[in-house]
Amino acid sequence: MMRRPLNLKAALAAATLCLLAPAWSGQTRGTPERIEPARTAAPPEHPVPPILPPPETAGALKFTVRRNAEGRELTLPFSQIGQVHHPHEVRRGQFRQRLHFELRTDELVRRATLTLMLAPSPDLLGRNDLLVVKLNSETVGRIAVPPASGLDRSGQFSTRLELDPKLLTDSNELTVQFAAPPQCDSAQFPRVSVNGHSSLQLTVQPLPLANDLSVLPSPFFDRRDPGQTEVTLVTSDRPDGSTLQAAGQLASWFGALAGHRGARIRSRADLPAGHAIVLATAQDRPAGVSLPPITGATVVLGSHPSRPGAKVLYLLGRDGTELRRAVEALVRGQLPAQGSSAVIDTLPEVAPRQPHDALRWTSTQRPVRFDELLRQDQLDQLGFSGTLPDAMGNSMMTSLQMRLPPDLFAWRERVVPIDLRLTHSPRPFSDPRPEQASIELRLNNEEPLLAENLAAGQPRRWLEQLWQQIDDKEVKREHRHRIRLPVESLGTRSYNAVNIRIDHGPFDERAQCLREAQAENSQGGRPDEAWSLPSTIIDGSSTIDFSDVPHYLPMPDLAAFANAGFPFTRMADLSETAIVLPDLPMREEIDAMLGVASRLGEGSGVAGRLLEVVRVREIDRVAQRELVVIGSAGSQPLFTEWVRAMPFRDLPVAGSGDLPETQEVPFWQRWLHGLWQRPKFPPLPQQTFRSVEAPAVIAGFESPLRAGRSVVALIGATAADLELLTDALADAERLRRIHGHLSSVRDETPEGVRPWYADPTYGSGELPWLTRLRWELSNKPVLLWLVLFGAILALSLITFVLLQRHAIRRRAGSPL
Repeated sequence: MMRRPLNLKAALAAATLCLLAPAWSGQTRGTPERIEPARTAAPPEHPVPPILPPPETAGALKFTVRRNAEGRELTLPFSQIGQVHHPHEVRRGQFRQRLHFELRTDELVRRATLTLMLAPSPDLLGRNDLLVVKLNSETVGRIAVPPASGLDRSGQFSTRLELDPKLLTDSNELTVQFAAPPQCDSAQFPRVSVNGHSSLQLTVQPLPLANDLSVLPSPFFDRRDPGQTEVTLVTSDRPDGSTLQAAGQLASWFGALAGHRGARIRSRADLPAGHAIVLATAQDRPAGVSLPPITGATVVLGSHPSRPGAKVLYLLGRDGTELRRAVEALVRGQLPAQGSSAVIDTLPEVAPRQPHDALRWTSTQRPVRFDELLRQDQLDQLGFSGTLPDAMGNSMMTSLQMRLPPDLFAWRERVVPIDLRLTHSPRPFSDPRPEQASIELRLNNEEPLLAENLAAGQPRRWLEQLWQQIDDKEVKREHRHRIRLPVESLGTRSYNAVNIRIDHGPFDERAQCLREAQAENSQGGRPDEAWSLPSTIIDGSSTIDFSDVPHYLPMPDLAAFANAGFPFTRMADLSETAIVLPDLPMREEIDAMLGVASRLGEGSGVAGRLLEVVRVREIDRVAQRELVVIGSAGSQPLFTEWVRAMPFRDLPVAGSGDLPETQEVPFWQRWLHGLWQRPKFPPLPQQTFRSVEAPAVIAGFESPLRAGRSVVALIGATAADLELLTDALADAERLRRIHGHLSSVRDETPEGVRPWYADPTYGSGELPWLTRLRWELSNKPVLLWLVLFGAILALSLITFVLLQRHAIRRRAGSPL
């Protein structure tokens, strides 16, 4: 009879160990709590900076535009049009550097000035006729290096060259090279660095365009223009709902076209001095603007009535449905190939989009090839034959830029598989130098993923040499590496990069000089083997696969909204998004709506053709959608109605004295809440609007109309203050500082943006049930112990019953 208690105790102990082991093993791997977004957990003064294209070097000049009587004055710094990461160097073994840039096709260059900032090596000082500058293969200037007295304190000098505007086309190549290739056997090592602060100044004027729909989206947008896209929409003083919705869809299209350049969309009630787009129906038309005949969904491109050279695009309809059809025909590219006008009767059906299929996001539904992550002009960087030296190292770096959905669930043990394939060809066997070759992969230049030696041992080299003598073919080694990237190392940044560095050992400048000289003078023959360099080619069919990572993001998260438009861009066509304006929106509030719509288009790369723009009285129609609510503190009644759901109170709105008072939470309730759920941040009090000392606020919270849906509110003390918010969303420096539940914008400086943090209150997305259970328990220690206790009790009871049955059968003499 004493054995039964012993068995019961053993069962209890075993059950306890079995259940506690998973819970404690998760804690021994790392932190037991949730891994919060780095941008939210970071202190306000040190936010995690997102990687924004194009990359910029510290202190680099920026693209600037000024308008004058002749047209536009453009300044194109080298750091913005191709020379980004480090100064270009003209040297022995690399005596030519090329820089590609593009210009708008609807503008004519009237004046062009090239400013070069050069840093020569000491052995070049005082020599004449050293460098030659070419534009599209035509020599445009020769540069002599001054003596040491002509250099500044940093060892540089600058020179200006006037360029012939007739040599410039829409696609151009600027070349800086030695006047004569240096002697490869010379003991001197001449070199000249071209600083990224060098720039090209252009004065351009618009070219007359035909009134032909085939030229669209020009002149309103040109992909070759590196500057911000500026578009003016013309509507009536009080546009109706259909016109507002058409304007929002159009703004998202321009945002998608502009991409990282950004789009500034403004509206007005009369024609501006430049290009304009008119949105009108038979009942809602701008006063004082003469419209073409409206016979249906009409699209007309015409000349500006008072400004020669400017164009006006008319998008018209007899009612709101036809107006939206005209806009949709434009954004979908369904206009005729010729003619100045078109009437759109019907449009073909479009297949519904799927979640997370935005064109600008790296696919998370299938393995993604490396050659999908590079633009066409970058594909050649997948191969490296030792011709791009980094300082004195025979190495090259390339980056696979990825823009990921912000809701990838970066938690614990999930991994992203990378299948890397490459081909390495070593130096010729006649080369007596030891073979050196390696490849290194890092995530965001920080997290090491792979460090592999590509060189072969001497026995393999002997076998390869023997086989080459038999087969007379170049030796190629195939390498394949399967890498497991921890998902948690991605954090929650929208932009990530896999940095690949290939190193072929010390750079042999003489060999490279001979190789380039032979290429310069050869007629397509085979290069001399003595000058051959190793070659490493990365196969474009290498893949990275995010398809096994679930989508879930603790909300609210304003950084996800600012960087990628999430959660609104989860459906790229904005079919689950609505923008809510006051019943009588002011012009500044309409412009804020256009700015938000263009940002959402930029975030997805797709026109928001299913975006809804409604006024407050129509809010019930879009209650099931994600909402962007825009208004000033005195014009938007939802800010008063939803005050309990918002992370602040006491808005300076009409009737604010009737707002519900915020009750002080007793200490014992706060203590119990902290015991039940482990907080990451101190509780965010409901901020008094006046206390944030800023005229504009952007806030995120759960929709009061439907659980699990998000609301982002853009609030200004006055309607004019809303421009601070849209400008902050369009500026890379200020955008980096938008985080957490709420961000206040005081002025136009980066320091004027202040984030406010709190623990997440809801989530966006779905998790597997077991992952969701572990995620919830990891942040609720009391609930974890209750679940464990209940499971232990249930398992113990089951074990006890089984032991009892076993004892009864034994006493009865029945077989076990």
